[in-house]
Amino acid sequence: MSFLKEVKQSNRRIWWRAGIAVAVLAVVGTAGYFLWKSDLFYKKINTGAKEYTVNTEMNQLMQESVLQTGYMSSRMKQVLMENRGMDPWMLSWVIVPGTTRSVPGYQSEYVDTFEQVLLLENYVQGGKKSSAETLMKAIEANLVSEDGRLLNYAKADSLGVDTSSATATYDPNNDYEESAYPLMEKPAVSMQATTTYLRVLLDYYDKWGNQKLLQRIEELSDRVFEAETVTSYRATDGKVRPTPMPVSEIVTLTPTPTPKDEQPAEKLVGQQGMELSAMDLDALRRVSEIWPKYKEKYESILTRVKDGRMSGTLPLYAWVCRSDGNYTYYAGSQGDMELIPSLYTMVHLAEVGELDKESYAWVSSKIYNSGMLYTKYNLFSGDAATSDEAVEAYPLVLRLAVISGDYNLFSATYNILMKDYSTLDTSQVLYTFYRNVPEQRIALYARENLLLLLYLR
Repeated sequence: MSFLKEVKQSNRRIWWRAGIAVAVLAVVGTAGYFLWKSDLFYKKINTGAKEYTVNTEMNQLMQESVLQTGYMSSRMKQVLMENRGMDPWMLSWVIVPGTTRSVPGYQSEYVDTFEQVLLLENYVQGGKKSSAETLMKAIEANLVSEDGRLLNYAKADSLGVDTSSATATYDPNNDYEESAYPLMEKPAVSMQATTTYLRVLLDYYDKWGNQKLLQRIEELSDRVFEAETVTSYRATDGKVRPTPMPVSEIVTLTPTPTPKDEQPAEKLVGQQGMELSAMDLDALRRVSEIWPKYKEKYESILTRVKDGRMSGTLPLYAWVCRSDGNYTYYAGSQGDMELIPSLYTMVHLAEVGELDKESYAWVSSKIYNSGMLYTKYNLFSGDAATSDEAVEAYPLVLRLAVISGDYNLFSATYNILMKDYSTLDTSQVLYTFYRNVPEQRIALYARENLLLLLYLR
């Protein structure tokens, strides 16, 4: 009997141990499954990212100034997002109310996609994963076209946010709207937003990415390399100058300007082809290194961007390279080229080491000699064609200076910028870079502030 009892006890111990083993295997298996699903052991691909940061001398200049980038970020979000009930979106601009009720505050009725992408890049660079995930999901759900490329804008009231807490109203006359959006019946594809988004997705992938995100990057890359099929838009007097002849001949032409009192109202002008300033060349370089199938297309785009530079007195870059290989340099009848798109082109070329010295020297000379950059320059004379200051241009020049390690250009441009940095304690735009707009109003625009937060790291 004692023998049988011992056998039963031994069997019970065996079953007990077997049960424990099964339970342990189940726990380990479940944990392994969730670890696999979480991509903890996913081996990421090297995207070939380059990093350009301010050097010690530039950083010292910033520290000795009154600039507060931390407060700048929080105040900008407060004014352009939280006070408008727009979270997670950021409005393009806000006009600060006057001291009396008769001078109301205004806010843009548009959410600019490129600016949302810049905001997303700020989250990624700052390691704010939760904010980045939220905004990226919102972009994918609301600002992506049917073919996967990004649209240029959305109406703020179409995004399903609660704007009842907004402290300003829409500008009834669009007097402060710089874009061509008021002239557009519906949003169009923005290659600038799309290629910049490609860069941000690559940067997000470097930090927190997985195979699913890499697939989205490849899908978007396919759309980017079809840039020639996209139509770009500008607001102008409605006359596009295609300039198919050699550049050396263009600068000898005599312009036939229209007197201001005879100029027609602005119209929306479209041009199909590759928009030079929209090509984020470093993003395209990175995807061409990940997937060699894009290499030939990348090199073709790089060549066409480089060849789009004017020569002579105005070494700026064309607006569009058309499918026939010819360029459209400007829109309108005045022969005036827009500076800001050219500066984006210069930054993209500099980031891949392909910016020519002549264009860089031209920008530097304008900073040193004029102390101001204007929105348009005449193709024929090379002189400023307007008195409007190109505020968005200064962060781009800072970027050029950082890439080249040019402290003199950096400090000269930085000092120009700091004259419009708000330090007044009672100001609604304290710690941000503001603009003076008509009727002695103060405005906060998202674009240059987002660029500066990125470029002054």
